[in-house]
Amino acid sequence: MSDTASLYLFFALGIFVTFIVRRRRPQQFPPGPTPYPFIGNFTVIPSRNPWVTYAKWSHDYQSDLISVWEFGKLTILVNTHKAAKELFVRRSAIYSDRPHMTMIDLMGWDWNTALMPYSEKWRIRRRMLNQNFRAKAALEYRPSQRAKAEDLVRQLSENPDDFLPAVRVFAAATAMSVAYGHDIVSQHDRFVDIADRAFSMLSGAVFPGVMAVNAFPFLRHLPSWLPGTGFKEYARKCKLLTTEMQNSPWAFVKRKMNDGTARASLASTLMKAGEANGSGAEHEEAAKAVSAVAYAAGSDTTVSVLSTAILALLLHPSVVRRAQQEIDDVVGRDRLPDFRDRPVLPYVGAVAREVLRWQSIAPLGVPRTTLADDVYEGMFIPKGKTSPYLPKLRAMLHDPIKYPEPAAFKPERFLTPEGKLNDDDVSTVFGFGRRNCSGQHFADSSVWISIASILAIFTVVKAKDAAGDDMPVDVAYTDGMISHPRPFKCRLLPRDVKAEALVRALTDARGDS
Repeated sequence: MSDTASLYLFFALGIFVTFIVRRRRPQQFPPGPTPYPFIGNFTVIPSRNPWVTYAKWSHDYQSDLISVWEFGKLTILVNTHKAAKELFVRRSAIYSDRPHMTMIDLMGWDWNTALMPYSEKWRIRRRMLNQNFRAKAALEYRPSQRAKAEDLVRQLSENPDDFLPAVRVFAAATAMSVAYGHDIVSQHDRFVDIADRAFSMLSGAVFPGVMAVNAFPFLRHLPSWLPGTGFKEYARKCKLLTTEMQNSPWAFVKRKMNDGTARASLASTLMKAGEANGSGAEHEEAAKAVSAVAYAAGSDTTVSVLSTAILALLLHPSVVRRAQQEIDDVVGRDRLPDFRDRPVLPYVGAVAREVLRWQSIAPLGVPRTTLADDVYEGMFIPKGKTSPYLPKLRAMLHDPIKYPEPAAFKPERFLTPEGKLNDDDVSTVFGFGRRNCSGQHFADSSVWISIASILAIFTVVKAKDAAGDDMPVDVAYTDGMISHPRPFKCRLLPRDVKAEALVRALTDARGDS
């Protein structure tokens, strides 16, 4: 089926809905671009990098909130940290729901707590995640994170011209070790391949048929042979992957538990808890989903953050030199930085924070919706699952008042005049209130130990073309729920003979273990 057919169907339904909505539409919505009849602002929202246009609207209308209309449906963009804090934290009782997205159900992602509407099922899963990833619990995962960071350094040294395979293995290995006690040594691991394909289909679900079925859920019941229903086959293929993504690693751990060889992991902990409490199928369903969420939430995001870190280090050699000097002075040259060094490596910590701020991996956050009508600074916010609120994380992290020269990579913005880390821990990256990231302490540790380890060993330099000239590097990012740097070339080289010796020592130690 063609995208054109999907759009015609979408337009026709939009005309009907718009007539109904406009007849009862309140007049005090947040400001925004003037909508066209029937289609609203559909034609002025770009399909690529929409957050750039949203940022312009935020500047043009000088408002914390912006209204965007599409086919009679309202989306409110939350532009500022002040508004997000007020709505999602102080008023969290009514702002912690998610809009129901039909395509998420059809694709089999409805078990993911990050996407689930507010419900008792969500609360049970959220509690499981919080219990196993709160700040104190996350300390238990640090030995695994440190070991995986050592593996990352070794693999980067073996393939200095292509960092992405090593970064992917680090991200997957760290998450799979914690979630399932499963060791990953290659990006071609079967479990990783399944999850990567499922993530790819989730990010790619932005074609017209998807927008249509999310706006008009009854379309899911149309026969698959009709023009405009290609989303059904797309969803069917994705659901096969998401189902296997939950079931296969869970079955792997269960087999290991039965033969007594299971390693400590989130899945094994939840299995034991279920057995001890005599819990049944409902507990197992929740535990299986939570284990998959721990992997799903931690893998793709880590790849994006570390790719961004390498891009930043490539473009800012003075930052690398200053961080390396701090590591040399505090840690020395005969080992990698460890978590015990973190309090006395403030500049390295500032680099990690600036990586998270500089290019937000989730520029638009995940939509929310309200449980009641509300008013914010005189602007009406309607109740209901049909009006999502989209936190613009990139806009908040690029607020020029809070972060002067927001496009510049400046780790010193996170330091006090005395050279200590300030109180801004960029927690905005991990969301707000009851919907913030349960794994933020684990994620923060993974980012810090990996960046510190890379800085201790490598200098990042531009790749050369056939003529021996530096290849250009653009700061450009993909679209999607998780945004990645577009492919760029560079080389990660051990910075001197001492770094080379440390890599050899790590390799030898790995071989002896």
